[in-house]
Amino acid sequence: MSKSSNHVQLYVRAGWDGTGYGACPFCQRFYMVLDLKAKGHALTYDIISVNTARPPPEFRKFANRLPVLKHDDEVIMDTEEIQQYLDVHFPKPDLRYTNRDAHTACLDVFSKFSFFIKNVSHTPDHLLKELSYLDSYLDRTGNKFMCGDELTNLDCNVLPKLQHIRVASKAFKDFEIPGSMTYLWGYLANAYKNDTFKKTCPSDQEIVHHWSEKKETTPLPESKQKLYMVESTPRFSLDIPAFANGHYRK
Repeated sequence: MSKSSNHVQLYVRAGWDGTGYGACPFCQRFYMVLDLKAKGHALTYDIISVNTARPPPEFRKFANRLPVLKHDDEVIMDTEEIQQYLDVHFPKPDLRYTNRDAHTACLDVFSKFSFFIKNVSHTPDHLLKELSYLDSYLDRTGNKFMCGDELTNLDCNVLPKLQHIRVASKAFKDFEIPGSMTYLWGYLANAYKNDTFKKTCPSDQEIVHHWSEKKETTPLPESKQKLYMVESTPRFSLDIPAFANGHYRK
């Protein structure tokens, strides 16, 4: 039975004020997918922020975690099921990919970052290894994005995570992606030029707040607390930093 509507709702984690757009990378993943589908005129969508501390009663009636996709009477909470649902019901543009090497190249980078930011790993060595693996893959392919010159579902998954790695690692650990990883920086630069990524990217302050909320995260150094005050004007790290400029190749 065909769906009666091409309008969907994506429920995402709210930010520091309980109402604005937060910094969950899994929510940004599907925000990107919906925006790309909308550009292809496959659907229209609303983004609805949910305060997880005080979710509204109407949300609690049908869901208990985020992100959530709602389409007519269908409610999907599992991330892979959300992806499959969108691919099946809104197939254009086709964001699917079959490149297993691309998938493998970024498979473990976010888990190694999580270990680092939460002090499971006390050095960035494991994270650096995964970032280097991703940089080497991008070197071999010569693509703008993971599977070619257009965004796919894989990019929508990995790019929000890389932005968290960039911003949170600098804030909490004073760690920066090495400027020598020229192809990784090139990949980020291509994302920063993309309207969908820029539209869906949370502010640096929201990313820092997201990780500050996790009890395992190293406390933000006092010297940086003013810099990342959530009440201040939102800032977005969407540039290629000076330490990478000498190496960067488009």
